[in-house]
Amino acid sequence: MKQLNTEDVISITLTIVSIFIAMVVFSVALQMKKHNKRMTWFLISVCSVVIGLSYHLAECGFTERLEDVYFAVSHIMYALVAPFFCMYFIETEEEEDKKWDAKFWITIHGLISFCTIILSMSMETGFQLYLPFMIQYVIILIMLLFSSKDIRKSIGFIIGSCFVIAAALAGMAEIQVDFLGFATVMMLMMVFFLYQIDTERELMKNQMELSEQKVALLTEQMHPHFIYNALQQIALLCDEEPGSVKGAIYSFSGYLRNNLESLTNEKMIPFSEEMEHTDTFIELAKVLPSKKFEVEKDFQITDFNVPALVVQPLVENAIKYGIGMSSEGDKVVIQTMVEKGYVLIKVKDNGHGERTELPTQKKRQSVGTKNVRTRLSILCDGELSINKTDKGTEAVIKIPEMNVRK
Repeated sequence: MKQLNTEDVISITLTIVSIFIAMVVFSVALQMKKHNKRMTWFLISVCSVVIGLSYHLAECGFTERLEDVYFAVSHIMYALVAPFFCMYFIETEEEEDKKWDAKFWITIHGLISFCTIILSMSMETGFQLYLPFMIQYVIILIMLLFSSKDIRKSIGFIIGSCFVIAAALAGMAEIQVDFLGFATVMMLMMVFFLYQIDTERELMKNQMELSEQKVALLTEQMHPHFIYNALQQIALLCDEEPGSVKGAIYSFSGYLRNNLESLTNEKMIPFSEEMEHTDTFIELAKVLPSKKFEVEKDFQITDFNVPALVVQPLVENAIKYGIGMSSEGDKVVIQTMVEKGYVLIKVKDNGHGERTELPTQKKRQSVGTKNVRTRLSILCDGELSINKTDKGTEAVIKIPEMNVRK
């Protein structure tokens, strides 16, 4: 072990603190429930800087024979952080629906990193080695200024990048203490906490939307006109088909109970439970005055979860506004399948389709489908699409398989 001077002690202390902070950030990020592609790039950035810090620690105080090699390896790992962070940034922008030319920016950062690696391997120090680091993070600053983020929300990103630029300037001035690893960790820590703040803000927004959707769903699923018609038809059955009254009452009470229970549930439920509620509605719909119809089920997969009240409203639309307002339609098909990493739920009818010109139908469907879309988006990153053809209408729910598997 070599004799330590003041600069070595300061450098070792900063490096140990940096490794500790980086490991804490990595552990917390790794345990987050919701991982996406941008967090993967962030975790790779943290790993890269931790490896670099470990070599820098060895170079500072624990060996003399290999200190130049360790110094070079540490800066090679630091040089790789910027390209990974650039990928993280571009994925963040894509989540905000803003397109960036990823190949262009990655090529620039890749070329600068390559130059830095060559300089590190040739044991260069001072101005030549640290200039590329400064250029890398100046480019990141430029990208941030042209991003979709409000400048006030980007202040942490900007300050973090300035930390690295300041450390690079210190290296160019050949100050004895190398702050580059510490500055990079501080940047990543700021970015992570800003990510957490954005996530919490989005979570609060989603919770407010869910609360609003509960009221809308309650109004939509239990509108007085439907309840009135159901009770009136059950009363008529007392005279015309007394034997059917008991079953009709059970179906009606089950429908009301399931609606109320579903509206208080903000978590995913098994698909089988959603189908039980859907079947209850179908039985009730057969009691009400309407044309005869049949429901066909083709389930390739059933062992998954869905948000409550996403299938039943689509079946209700198919029965009431698809085949219900068609002179020819008489069939509803419900299908499930897995395609390319997504679970698909399809509800098809052979009613009007593109021939529909009924404003009432369009208005009613828009309310129900809006509620379904909101619940799918918030609870499982799912999507709903409505496709109309000459043969009828097809509603397709598309959910990432990893989000709904039990």
